[in-house]
Amino acid sequence: MTRRSVLGVVVLLVATSAMASWYDDYDSGIKAIRNGDWNTAIARMTAAINANSRENDKARTYGAIFINYHPYYYRGVAYLNSGKYQAALDDLEKTSGPGEIDQGSVEALVQRAKSKLEGPTPQPPPPLPPTPAPPSFDPALRRRATSAVNEARQKLNEARGRNAGSPALETAAKAFAGLNARSAAAQTNEDFNRVINEAEGVVALTDAVVAPVPVPVPVPVPPPVTVTSPPLPPPKSKTATDVVIGDAQRRVRRALESYFNGDFDEASTAFEKLSRDMPNNAWIYAFLGASQYSQYAFEADEAYRNAALESFRKAKSLRSWKGGLPQKYFSKRIRLVFETAG
Repeated sequence: MTRRSVLGVVVLLVATSAMASWYDDYDSGIKAIRNGDWNTAIARMTAAINANSRENDKARTYGAIFINYHPYYYRGVAYLNSGKYQAALDDLEKTSGPGEIDQGSVEALVQRAKSKLEGPTPQPPPPLPPTPAPPSFDPALRRRATSAVNEARQKLNEARGRNAGSPALETAAKAFAGLNARSAAAQTNEDFNRVINEAEGVVALTDAVVAPVPVPVPVPVPPPVTVTSPPLPPPKSKTATDVVIGDAQRRVRRALESYFNGDFDEASTAFEKLSRDMPNNAWIYAFLGASQYSQYAFEADEAYRNAALESFRKAKSLRSWKGGLPQKYFSKRIRLVFETAG
């Protein structure tokens, strides 16, 4: 064999060895792609590219054997699935298309790599909650409410000066404490209207505080004249009268004690029972109406006010009241309401 022939054989063996090398690496890389072994796929495709970097739809391997050769495509796929997005993008931009195993279009894979590099789309911050509008109110109504509270405070001080130990004063003071707290928290027109109504109720309660009745000073009575004859028995008419109305006197006394002590619920109940037993007694209806109106002043229930007006009308129908109700038994507000009861 000549020297030229030997050299030709050597060149042919080297070329054949090189061709077999890139093909074997490419084939191993394809198998790794099928198995999802991305690191092996990257290594095998890199070896194939180093030996043969030109992609071809009909790359010749042995003799007349041709394959669809796209190592950049598959290495890009392996890089993408390994989280190496920039390397994947570089390979996918070099490839001319997918090989025999289609892992998706090049455009879709490039877009996926770019989106991974850019990261998640930042979300706008959540909108701030709407700022609540400040409550609207009528300034004139607020001034009226303030004036009503001041009047109630003045009336409470006057009542305390009249009778500091009256149970009715204690009731009025408790009502004013609640009124004062409600006034401090009032913000709307509805709040201010309620403050005004409660202030009027406190004023009505203070009107029920009357000065204590002075204890009469006993007048010395001269010693009785001694008579020899035995005293005459009381007339039968007097003893019979005591028997007939004695129970009514006790009931009227208890009802009046409840009224002047500020126990208006008990007084109203007692006078209502007495009105059924003494339906023609104007005084009973007058005190019943005063007790019911005092309940209205404390609880602001229109039912008590209507009942009081009805009782006052009944009292007027049974008796003519010259000068109205007497001042020493009834407060100024009670007398004014009595006058307006038609």
